[in-house]
Amino acid sequence: MAKDIVIRDVEYDDVPYVRVPIQGSDEMAHFVDTSDATLESGSQMLDGFTAYADGTKVTGNIPNKSAGDLTVSGATVTVPAGNYASQATKSIPSGSATSPASISGTSASVDVGTNAITLTKSINVTPDVEAGYIANGTSRSSTVSLTASITTSGAATITPGTTDQEIAAGTYLTGKQTIKGDPNLVGSRIVAPYSIFGIEGTAQLPVIVQDSTTHGLSIS
Repeated sequence: MAKDIVIRDVEYDDVPYVRVPIQGSDEMAHFVDTSDATLESGSQMLDGFTAYADGTKVTGNIPNKSAGDLTVSGATVTVPAGNYASQATKSIPSGSATSPASISGTSASVDVGTNAITLTKSINVTPDVEAGYIANGTSRSSTVSLTASITTSGAATITPGTTDQEIAAGTYLTGKQTIKGDPNLVGSRIVAPYSIFGIEGTAQLPVIVQDSTTHGLSIS
């Protein structure tokens, strides 16, 4: 930015710089107006560099940074303030939860319903966790509920019939089961050669014979 200056009472307009011989040397000192510089402090210039702003020397203090300056904590990567001359990356280590390190019981409850008994047991599971970032939703310690149900059957009376009647395997009987009996279930009342529930029949059906001449009937 040019300035109007006065040297030995002589005015010079729009002077961009002044060159002055250095005493005892053939070199020249070069003076430039720096009043229009935008640099105000070292925080606006890289560390190790200097410049002049409005006649004042300014030393840069912006540190140079690299990937080695990045830090990781969980899922957070911290990037310190500074200048990165090239791309800087930092890997986030993947954490993992392995087999449980400890299991402890917390509570249990039993619910007796109409057709089932339900047992619920809650336990605390604490897995081994490796260092690193563990995705959202992964719990270091959690409570797991285990539920088991048993089918039940109340008191009943079973009357034998022509088909099998079954009580399913694993059924818990909460009441008395009565299998009907019958005093008439004896061999003499069952026609041979049939059997009912393992009772062999001994009763014989009468034999009717008709005489071919007289046509009379004989029963034996």
